[in-house]
Amino acid sequence: MNNPTYPQTARLELVMSLAVIIDEGVVLGRCADGYRVNYPIIGGTFECQGVKGRVLPGGADTYRLRPDGVGELDARYSLVSDDGDLINIHNTGLLLLTEQGRALESQDVWPLPEREYHCTCTPRFQVANGALGWLNQQAFIGRVHYPTADRVLIHCFALQAVG
Repeated sequence: MNNPTYPQTARLELVMSLAVIIDEGVVLGRCADGYRVNYPIIGGTFECQGVKGRVLPGGADTYRLRPDGVGELDARYSLVSDDGDLINIHNTGLLLLTEQGRALESQDVWPLPEREYHCTCTPRFQVANGALGWLNQQAFIGRVHYPTADRVLIHCFALQAVG
């Protein structure tokens, strides 16, 4: 598509990093659409372009391992900035494991070495108009890392048009 009214390239800009603390998974087990585990979100911290705050307890990541071996993340939780601004997040994503990653996971090894998985997400934010209102008006993609069994690191990037 070579239309001069549309940007020809785009870049990603890091806008938020989260360190989310999760509790042990609550296993639902094998369901009609795959194997399901719910992970309660119990805390954490975030930083967003100079704004810092914490992850509120009470959210959850409902994980589904599809029959084709792909993991689906579906997390809903809230943040509060140090200034008292509330931010809701709905974050969906995909977890792809290498063959070795699947073998390790089947042996209950977690977290996996980073080379054994690739996890991306698409966070959507809900925030009141004001200083953080721009979070409502852009598309985001994220990269997810699992450094320990109870920690999830998420780096969120805004898609920026270039040209």
